[in-house]
Amino acid sequence: MEPSPVTLFAALANDTRLRALLLLARHGELCVCDLTTVLGLSQPHVSRHLAQLREAGWVQDRRQGVWVYYRISPELPPWAVQVLGHSARGLTGQAPFARDALVLAGRPRSGPAACSMPPKALPSSIEDLNMAPPVYNVLFLCTGNSARSIIGESLINRLGRGKFRGFSAGSHPRGEVHPLAIEILRRNNFPTEGLRSKDWAEFAAPGAPVMDFVFTVCDRAAAEVCPVWPGQPMTAHWGIADPAAVEGDEVTRMMAFRQAFRELEHRVGIFLSLPLASLDRLKLQKKLDDIGRSKAGAEPGTAA
Repeated sequence: MEPSPVTLFAALANDTRLRALLLLARHGELCVCDLTTVLGLSQPHVSRHLAQLREAGWVQDRRQGVWVYYRISPELPPWAVQVLGHSARGLTGQAPFARDALVLAGRPRSGPAACSMPPKALPSSIEDLNMAPPVYNVLFLCTGNSARSIIGESLINRLGRGKFRGFSAGSHPRGEVHPLAIEILRRNNFPTEGLRSKDWAEFAAPGAPVMDFVFTVCDRAAAEVCPVWPGQPMTAHWGIADPAAVEGDEVTRMMAFRQAFRELEHRVGIFLSLPLASLDRLKLQKKLDDIGRSKAGAEPGTAA
């Protein structure tokens, strides 16, 4: 159920809660210990405010061992996101975030104070925070993580730079990226350094990035077993025929990789154009599913 405007507005009527929201909006997810350190308040005091934000519908939490992590709720109505932005502008000039950046940057890399992801640079003021767009984490999954999901990761990181961050993994990784996947990326002037085939369990480990979107790109028509991602990210199936399974001479195999690249480029392009902030969850899910049925050169949903 969508939280009521009265409940959401009431939760904003406190400087500590508003500041915590702005920090979460900038970082994506923080542990209670991070917020306690940055806000300079006791853990029970911060936890009490976070519980109020959770009950109001502003944030969601998850427990990992003894630690609790918080993030802005992806189910917030679009108007609530706008309210948060206006609130940030209203606080311009108050309580600069420079000290926060120093505190987070100085956290130890092990022990209780290192319970969340490595810190990003905080803005120097709330106005800078308000101007910074959200960054969405996108994971591409297939079986081998050697071709299609690698290409998807590269496309998101190149075409969605500044707004999206791409990752890839496999349920049964082959352990190496296919040479022709590297070749097709190089031919299209994509960087290939750091690309590797990895198990999807890597993204379920402590400290792993929290995913906002997960897309499977395995080919159900070829009876491939597609991984199923647990949790609450938005998911969709964007099946692509496996170019690594194509046999023949080098030209034939390269054509298969070129086609896979073209299909993924088409779908990623549509995805990047979606007005994410103005779509509710049901409408967004339909659009993501439509993208998975689209073909290069056609509108979403016009070709199976």
